[in-house]
Amino acid sequence: MARVYVSSTFSDLADYREAVLRALKRLDHEVVAMEHYVAEDALPVDRCLADVRSADLYVVVMAWRYGFIPPGHSESITELEYRAAVDADIPVLAFVLSEDHSWAPKLMELEKIDRVRQFRSELMESRVVGVFGSKDDLARQVAEGIQKWERNDSVVDSNVDWAPYRRAVVEKYRYVRLSVIAGAQHDRLARIPLLDVFTPQQLRAGRPDYDLPEEDGEGGPAPSEDSVVVLGREQKQVVLGGPGSGKSTLFQASLLAISDGASDASRVPVELRDLPLVLLVELREYVLRGSPDFLTYLIASISENFGLLVDGTQLVEALDDGAVVFFDGLDEVFDPAARSRVTDQFRAFTLMHPDARVVVSSRIVGYDETELGLAGFEHYTLLDFGIREIREFVPKWYEHYSFDNDERDAAGLVHRIADNPRLLELAGNPLLLTMMAVLYKHQDLPEKRWQLYDRCTAVLLEDWDVKRKKIDSKELLPLDFRIGGEQKAEILQSIAMTMLSSRRDEGHELNAIAYAPLRDIIGAYLEKQYAKPPGEARAIAVEILNHLRERTFVLAETGDGVFGFVHRTFMEYFVAKHVLSEFNQRRADYEWLKTEVFRLNWSDDRWREPLLLLSAMLSGQGSPIREIVHSLSSFADVRALAFAARCLAEAGSVAPADQNWASELAHRLVIYVEFVSPKADYYSEYLSEIVSALEALSVCIPISEFTRRDIKKYRASSTLGERIVGFRLELAIASRAERRQAALAGLSDRDEAVRRAAIASLERESGDEVLYETFLSRLYKEGNSRVREPLIAALDRGWPRRRDVLHAIALRAERETSMKHARWIASHLAVAWAGDPQAREVVFGLAKHDFGAEDLILLRHVIPSSLVRGWKDGHDTVPYLLDQLRGLGPAGARSAAIRACAALDLQRTFDWSWQNSSSSQDIAEIADAVFPSETLRRLLTDFEERHPDQEFRQVAHRLLLDAFELPDTVKSLHLVRSEDTFG
Repeated sequence: MARVYVSSTFSDLADYREAVLRALKRLDHEVVAMEHYVAEDALPVDRCLADVRSADLYVVVMAWRYGFIPPGHSESITELEYRAAVDADIPVLAFVLSEDHSWAPKLMELEKIDRVRQFRSELMESRVVGVFGSKDDLARQVAEGIQKWERNDSVVDSNVDWAPYRRAVVEKYRYVRLSVIAGAQHDRLARIPLLDVFTPQQLRAGRPDYDLPEEDGEGGPAPSEDSVVVLGREQKQVVLGGPGSGKSTLFQASLLAISDGASDASRVPVELRDLPLVLLVELREYVLRGSPDFLTYLIASISENFGLLVDGTQLVEALDDGAVVFFDGLDEVFDPAARSRVTDQFRAFTLMHPDARVVVSSRIVGYDETELGLAGFEHYTLLDFGIREIREFVPKWYEHYSFDNDERDAAGLVHRIADNPRLLELAGNPLLLTMMAVLYKHQDLPEKRWQLYDRCTAVLLEDWDVKRKKIDSKELLPLDFRIGGEQKAEILQSIAMTMLSSRRDEGHELNAIAYAPLRDIIGAYLEKQYAKPPGEARAIAVEILNHLRERTFVLAETGDGVFGFVHRTFMEYFVAKHVLSEFNQRRADYEWLKTEVFRLNWSDDRWREPLLLLSAMLSGQGSPIREIVHSLSSFADVRALAFAARCLAEAGSVAPADQNWASELAHRLVIYVEFVSPKADYYSEYLSEIVSALEALSVCIPISEFTRRDIKKYRASSTLGERIVGFRLELAIASRAERRQAALAGLSDRDEAVRRAAIASLERESGDEVLYETFLSRLYKEGNSRVREPLIAALDRGWPRRRDVLHAIALRAERETSMKHARWIASHLAVAWAGDPQAREVVFGLAKHDFGAEDLILLRHVIPSSLVRGWKDGHDTVPYLLDQLRGLGPAGARSAAIRACAALDLQRTFDWSWQNSSSSQDIAEIADAVFPSETLRRLLTDFEERHPDQEFRQVAHRLLLDAFELPDTVKSLHLVRSEDTFG
């Protein structure tokens, strides 16, 4: 426990002081402040200054008042306290109100404004820890600042054994959290080990918008990369994806793989290996709990969920040692005030803990890149499964989900999906593919998204205990009336609709509802459907709620008395079912449907998925949706037109009489491209929506010749950007076979951006040998490194470790002139070809090139780190590199080899240098390649004292002084000894 003195003016900062004092009490420190000076015998100023000098830490908070100047003094009591702390060498943490924060004039001392500004400037220049706005912001910054000071000052014991936490993480996340969608096996619910079935997806840098290239060819779609390579590569990342795209699963699998030391190391993201700690924050739960900051929440969560008691200092130490924190579900925070607070806290968290890695996930729709982009977060988009991932996932799943005498197997499902374009499109979504894998065991697969949800929820709402044990359902839910799957679905529809329709400004979060209103919804349903008296309905509602929660696995308790659907997608499905039911009860009231549902909500991000599902449900029951689509398309907004087209495409079929009208709708999408200015900030976003809507719509309608003609005009344009747009539109309207042919032709296009787009389109079909030969042939011919990189990545993902691919890479590497591409090759081979001796030779061979002035970065950092990353487990790597040194002079290749050896085996590298090195620069390279350690100190000391060459002794002596920052007294002793040693 530390003694903390809190200083500030009082009348203007009373609420702020109270928030700070509460924060300090939570940290269990002794707090001294002016509030404690009642009935003291000593003069207040003398007592204050004495207490300042006896404190362990001094905290000063400054707004726009200078404060009371005691008689006989020329400075305010706040400044006097500050001077006393500085004179007594008491650590000072200063917090200054932001100049941008609105502040009432009555709380300012305008007559002393010069003194205020002078004092604020001094704090800002020399002592400031934080600039604050709200009182919560101040309290958080004070708590984090003190925790960091505690660690540096060793006020408390920061040692903590994280092993129990890691074991608890493994137990909690070992099985797929939605394993209930697997239903029941014959005698038990299926338990699916997460890491056994996890199939890594691809990530693409940037948002899913299509970035148009510049006239020099720069830009366009970034190459996709394995998530295991990308995750955690930068300190701050955002992972975007659609509903059910696997964002949460990616985080949970990474959390589990890092925490489980017995798991396959290849499952751990490359950049997150050997980290001290990994944490997961589910943002919906964080907001619902009302925690003031992430640290407070994490401390409570680690204790409550994983049984480990830690304090702020211990957690801060782990964060500052490079821990990774996954923040899952920013899209689940819909209240604007809460979302703004959370994004502000992200920025503050990364500033306070710059060595921690922070990865945030969100749905694409509704995400504003500026929220975190301006704070330096790198953005990535999670891509759908291609056929390769589907072929990998399905057999894994069926290893754990199978029945005796099963006739439907993994090969049958993959064949069914691959042969049906509609199913193949649906299977790209990991959640939908999982549903397919479950349903295929019992029945054939529907071809529409809403039907998959429909059948899956029917499975979820069945009483498996009834089916399994052949017992009466009343034994599970003892009521005098039947509550079956249909009735449960109706209840869930009401719950979902209540969640979605709650006003944002009331502080409600999406997919969250408290126990009392949840119980009241069920009670109201019983009163209406079964004429139950209110009291009885309320009592029965409690039983039904427990049943829904414990046996249907649709609802889950997400917090203390707060409930939500196990996946937000289910909530959206039940909202669509609710609206469909009301539409039918209103006897197909299209005016209500158009005005009160679609036109009112189409631009609301929360309603996007429910409206798309509703469009398909309407079509499924034979209700025409032309009126709805026409109503939406009448808005003078390209996004409304694109959404109207998506609704029509979601329906999946167009009546013969409406074919021409639908074709005209598609033509309007192409025409709209011309009216969106390429210079507009939203150009890429709008173009992406148009292309996506056109691609979805073209599956179910004929594309007119007028549309094709306009697209050809874009393809023939003299402007590169328009040619790329034309290529995208051309692919969008093509059939699957046509799309493949167009993409294959695009591999040889004159525009490099078209070639990159063609690779991005084709790589989803990895596993096809004809495509492999085509890609390989293109790799030998392709001279542009910006095209070679995605081509190599696609080959190594789709056809791993084919020797022909490595041969093509090696052939080009021998004459490589682009340092940027050489760096990419080294990093790529270290992952895709880890452990392969020939690939190691290619990487080391790059160190022998002369790339010009910037080659030092490549040779001193990228090449050695790639060699260590990819070949650290090879017993022959150090001997190989040391052998290479025999014929190398003092060029960069020598530097790369020595630095890699030092990182792999420091003792052996020093021994080699003693016996074989003719240059003292070698030991400088060795010391620079590794972090200071006792081993390094011992080896350098040995060189300094015993090496026969004076130059080596001098270099070792200098490295000891530089690497370990010896105190001046010790340096003096070394200097005396150096004069004796070196003359």
